[in-house]
Amino acid sequence: MMMEEPTSGTEKATEMAVLEIEEGTIAEAGAGGLGNGVSRRKLESRRKLLAAARRLFVERGYHETRPQDISREAGVGHGTFYLHFEDKLACFLAFTDEAAVELEYFLARQLDGVASFEDAIREILRGIFEYSATHPGVLAAALTDASVLSKGGDIGKKMPTTRWADGWAVLIEKWKASGEASPEIDSRLAGHLIVGAIKQGGAYAARDHLDVDKVLDHMTKLFVRMLKNR
Repeated sequence: MMMEEPTSGTEKATEMAVLEIEEGTIAEAGAGGLGNGVSRRKLESRRKLLAAARRLFVERGYHETRPQDISREAGVGHGTFYLHFEDKLACFLAFTDEAAVELEYFLARQLDGVASFEDAIREILRGIFEYSATHPGVLAAALTDASVLSKGGDIGKKMPTTRWADGWAVLIEKWKASGEASPEIDSRLAGHLIVGAIKQGGAYAARDHLDVDKVLDHMTKLFVRMLKNR
């Protein structure tokens, strides 16, 4: 698998996804009565904080990253952090949201024009591997179970693992309706199983430097066999 240069389609897709998030933030700020100049300054400081948080969560992990570290890395005052995020967990959740939107946007582009059941699975997997290669460590960090980071346990928010499992469930329901997947399959359970297999299998493949095309082939065949209506 070839890694793409910073000006590639992958990078552009990511930038567009982030811009969509940021434009939503501007709209929310404007709805709150802030002037456009003020909202854009706030957006710029938030962008710096999220970029810094992303780097540190990937490099150090959640527990070894402090709000003051994020502020320092972003080049803003420590108080600015709390203008945007209630605490470190809120910042981490914003990071996971950003990563989830980026990946979902990228995968939607990968699936454009793909009709075959097996080809769709293969292209989703290829997209995940390509995103991981061009954004090292991001998915591993974003897939941290944030519920164990919260004292209350339930954070009341859908995490990337659940979002992606639900995305698989939607596809599986579509394949069941077309007769390509078995009608007996529990789509949501299958979605979670697939996401877990991708997470663990991908980590193993990266750690042992396995050939990506062979890994994609094996995973595609396994998932097709699991889902296929026989």
